[in-house]
Amino acid sequence: MQSMGVEVWTAQPQRLGCDACADLAAVLDADERERASRLQFEADRRAFLVSHAMRRIALGLVLATDPHELRFTLGAQGQPILLHANAAGLSFSLSRSRDMVAFALCAGGPVGIDVEAVRDGVDVSLLAPYMELPGAHEGSGLEDFYVRWTALEAYWKAQGLGLSRTHPRIALHDVGDSSMEVRIGGARRPSGLFAVRLPAPATHVLSVVCRKVDSVRIVELEKLAPPPAAGPDRAFAGSNDGSCLAAGAPRIFSS
Repeated sequence: MQSMGVEVWTAQPQRLGCDACADLAAVLDADERERASRLQFEADRRAFLVSHAMRRIALGLVLATDPHELRFTLGAQGQPILLHANAAGLSFSLSRSRDMVAFALCAGGPVGIDVEAVRDGVDVSLLAPYMELPGAHEGSGLEDFYVRWTALEAYWKAQGLGLSRTHPRIALHDVGDSSMEVRIGGARRPSGLFAVRLPAPATHVLSVVCRKVDSVRIVELEKLAPPPAAGPDRAFAGSNDGSCLAAGAPRIFSS
């Protein structure tokens, strides 16, 4: 990956077949599998295992390490920390809903990502304690709420923190190309970070926060192309239902 670029991996867990999910589960460690088993609903268990396996695969590729061998601990704020000799300077962030999961990593600066399922009936005023709300001449509908909410969550993830009313409020300044500059506090000083809305199904909103970069590379896990022929270096087997999860050239595009 490019040194200052951001790579975002996405997947829709329900589009992955059972065989593919079994292969993914094998990448996880015992603690992750146990945590997944404690979730009550199958959709939540599947989203958990896909997202955490995707994190391991993406990091394993960057670090040229077996994904299963990666080890994590928790930081002071509960954020995951990768225990690896070459992980210094590598930032990463994970987000999941039942029907879409996303993972972002960057080797040249902070990164945060958030995905949310769009639901009717949300109270736009929920944003008020955390950010400046748009004026009457700006967007204020359901979609705008989720764009702002995902940007808010992703920003504090990029800071290694969770959402809290004790944090200074942020403001989002539209700079075009689905990007917004994140500004801090009443003075609205530039934070040096930008929120970028990424492509997602109509039922979801996906945003990544990072330093200003020329492009964001997106890898769609469930659309990884199969290798020309099966071989010993094959990472995953294809599923019986026609979905494919195998080593090869992923569909990558810039946004």
